[in-house]
Amino acid sequence: MKILRADMSHLKILTQLSSKTFYDTYAHENTKENMEEYLEEHFSEIEIKKELEDSSTFIFIAFSKGNAIGYVKLGTATSPEQLNGKPAIEIERIYVLKNYQSMKTGAALLKHAIDFAKTKKIKIIWLGVWKKNLRAIKFYERAGFQKFGEHIFTLGRDLQEDFVMKLDL
Repeated sequence: MKILRADMSHLKILTQLSSKTFYDTYAHENTKENMEEYLEEHFSEIEIKKELEDSSTFIFIAFSKGNAIGYVKLGTATSPEQLNGKPAIEIERIYVLKNYQSMKTGAALLKHAIDFAKTKKIKIIWLGVWKKNLRAIKFYERAGFQKFGEHIFTLGRDLQEDFVMKLDL
């Protein structure tokens, strides 16, 4: 497996990977309408292009045998007030194609994100995770993340409750 920083040459690959992994992860728990609205709003080629151009966003794609199999998106634009202004970076997204989820791809992407944050002198890496996504919660807890709050995530027209978790670096 190889992990590379995404750039404009990855726009189409990242757009497809983002939509597919998000849909596969959440479609079974949400309405078709809410999923379509969220995908259109957040995973269009125009939106992914904006993310790639944003200097506060860092996206890394995992490749296996030349195929994109997962990615992690990090951002420094926002930080919860509970972190008291400490240098922090958010894992905004981390997704892996279903066929590669049991191959430690997510763990490799998470390690890459943590290592990247350390090179930027970041003190805390944090994320929001849907309360219903028990598999992801356990994944983050195994990596040492701890819950420190909650927030609302809007998927389409549905307000969902997330745990906010952090890892001190």
